[in-house]
Amino acid sequence: MSTLLEQASLVLIPSGYKEDVVYSQIPTSGAGDLSFTRASNGTRINSAGLVEVCPWNLLQYSEDFTNTSIWTQDAAGTGTISVTANYGVAPNGTTTADRVQMTKGSIYTQIYQTMTVISGAQYTLSVYLKSLSGTPTITTLYNTAVAGTKTLTTEWVRYDFTFIAASSTIYPMIALYGSDSASMDVLAWGYQLNIGSTAKPYFPTTDRLNVPRLTYQNGGGGCPSLLLEKQSTNLATYSEQLDNAAWIKLNGSVTANIAVSPDGTSNADAFIPNTTSGVHALRSNLFNQSATASHSWFVKANGYTKIAVRESELVGNYATFNLATGTLISTNQTGSIQNLGNGWYRCTLVDTTTGVNAQTSIVVLPDSYTSGDPIVVNWSGDGTQGVFAWGAQVELSSYPTSYIPTTSASATRVADACFKTGISSLIGQTEGVLFVDLVWNNPIEDVVPLDITGSDGKLIWMRGIGAQFYGNGTTLIVNIGVNGAVQGTRYKIAFLYGANDFKLYRNGALIGTDTSGTFTGSFSDIALNAVINQSNLFNQVVLFKTKLTDAELIALTTI
Repeated sequence: MSTLLEQASLVLIPSGYKEDVVYSQIPTSGAGDLSFTRASNGTRINSAGLVEVCPWNLLQYSEDFTNTSIWTQDAAGTGTISVTANYGVAPNGTTTADRVQMTKGSIYTQIYQTMTVISGAQYTLSVYLKSLSGTPTITTLYNTAVAGTKTLTTEWVRYDFTFIAASSTIYPMIALYGSDSASMDVLAWGYQLNIGSTAKPYFPTTDRLNVPRLTYQNGGGGCPSLLLEKQSTNLATYSEQLDNAAWIKLNGSVTANIAVSPDGTSNADAFIPNTTSGVHALRSNLFNQSATASHSWFVKANGYTKIAVRESELVGNYATFNLATGTLISTNQTGSIQNLGNGWYRCTLVDTTTGVNAQTSIVVLPDSYTSGDPIVVNWSGDGTQGVFAWGAQVELSSYPTSYIPTTSASATRVADACFKTGISSLIGQTEGVLFVDLVWNNPIEDVVPLDITGSDGKLIWMRGIGAQFYGNGTTLIVNIGVNGAVQGTRYKIAFLYGANDFKLYRNGALIGTDTSGTFTGSFSDIALNAVINQSNLFNQVVLFKTKLTDAELIALTTI
């Protein structure tokens, strides 16, 4: 396989990224690096198998303290603040460290961002600091929950503070407190705020947009895939604060932040059925379900092992699950369960109904439950056992997408797009092979995960798990093996093209050929996940400028 890849003109194996870019392994010049856009946060499964916000650094412009639209410079009394951009050499060897000079005239001087966070959640604040004077300087990192002082040295040190957010608004800052004659002259770089009890590896940010998501499936580990998804909105508010009044507790109670959630922090809530004989459910306030919706919850057994995800106010669609065996018990619509590890499962109901009075809920069921609508199961809890729950989500979608956290309002993750223009030198103009290795996460077969285009309107599509060639963007010339995709299945697909010579190989087998389609083109652009309603995991994308042999195509596509 490595010999084959050496013949390629472009090889994308997701392993490296930064804001706006996914790096290609071939060519090494960077000419094949793909541009990336997603103008919002997103989540992924990290290498440890945990749900993680991407980018995990919640601060903007983490290396530019001169950006006064983001960083507030506040000096009380006669204090002064001066910031000089790119003054010194940072810990990464680049001249990107800013000089921060502060003098204190009465109480304090400080530089900070205003952040909206989840009250009661755990965060870690970190920054690299180095004193420019011979005498170490006192600085304070401060937010609404905790203040700490550190004595700086003349060497780079990464300082970090872990705290529980006391409110939904915090002010991560570099600050100076002390006597009236105090002053501070330091280099500062790499400011970060991340969820959790430890400082994660530093991730540089500007506006925090357009950060690719390299996700690890099946509990983490192994090689990552590039996650590309459609736009989606989580309609369920306070998705991690189930003790909030927005959630109705029917014959039960919620204890907040009592267990480690799928994101690795102690922010999962417990729903405990009481001793009343009846239905025991945790459900949302009303929302408008205007189409097919996916209701998904992260749930873990806490004594009781059977639960339901239910649309609770309109027609009562449901799916029931066994958290001990990780299986779907019964459903009157479509249900699925995903193992997240450590006893956690993501339980999903996909239902079709419309109305302004929809609700999402989890219903705790007794061990004796076998099947049927959970809303008619009356029983008495013991007031001690229950289930852990976290990350409630409702999307107007025919399948669940990655988790979208919310607070007091719904939240939207916009669509991912990954593309490269102006690379005609990397695309075979008269013949070649287009190869993709991906996991098909979309239940809709007839979508386009990848295409090659040019200024003349000609188009090569990987459509479904097949391929098509259009002569001018509208005239179909070649159509091989388009349909038959199975959701959640990995496919390795190679499409060989040339004059009167087209072949499609899939998972080691020849799917079809076409020797009648004429071929000319002027190809310069490649795009992944080119249209809406998609969700795919790209393991590898390769372009060959010349044809491969049948034996090479079999080797390339064999899983």
